[in-house]
Amino acid sequence: MHLKEFNQFIELLKKEKKDQAVLFAMNLLEENKMTVEELYQELLAPALSNFICDVDDQDVCIWKEHFRTAIIRTILESSYLHIVKRMKDVKQNGKKVFVLTPSFEYHEIGAIIVTHYMILEGFDASYIGANMPKEEILTAIRAFHPDFIAMSVTNPYNIVITKQITDEIKRFFPEVKIILGGLAFKHHIATEGFKYDYLLQTLDDIKKLGKEVQA
Repeated sequence: MHLKEFNQFIELLKKEKKDQAVLFAMNLLEENKMTVEELYQELLAPALSNFICDVDDQDVCIWKEHFRTAIIRTILESSYLHIVKRMKDVKQNGKKVFVLTPSFEYHEIGAIIVTHYMILEGFDASYIGANMPKEEILTAIRAFHPDFIAMSVTNPYNIVITKQITDEIKRFFPEVKIILGGLAFKHHIATEGFKYDYLLQTLDDIKKLGKEVQA
């Protein structure tokens, strides 16, 4: 566990030092002090999930959380170069995956992280956006024929619309495998009544799926 680096990173985020935070994260990768997976798991994801606001003004707290999210998104985008460099050593499994968040779900960091993880596990994975309407998802499937649709859902209020989307996907494209993940599905009871194929919540879950499709 890179506790020292995590504490240094958190201090930069608390002070909204975007440039310094991005450079700090990139240096960890460039100097081989951390892998992409370690950076995501030990710094980026905890920095979001453990966000604590030190002020009483709720509006300011929301602004601070959004600013922190923007910094982390920039780091994710900057990290992609390191993923591209590693792809030459990754055995491709030939499976196309579209990763997205469904209608009304704007929390996209988890979906982007999942996309990067899946690329490193040999999937042809693409993040196609947040707040994706059902019609746009069905159009994308019809046009590009992915093997998997992965939906990340953070807000439990979006479970109902997600179920509607999965029902439509299985109705028109039963061959497409559906992956669910995110905080909204933290408890398995949330998936009751859903038509889906996989529930992936961790990097190990993604690695397991990668081995399954490689077999």
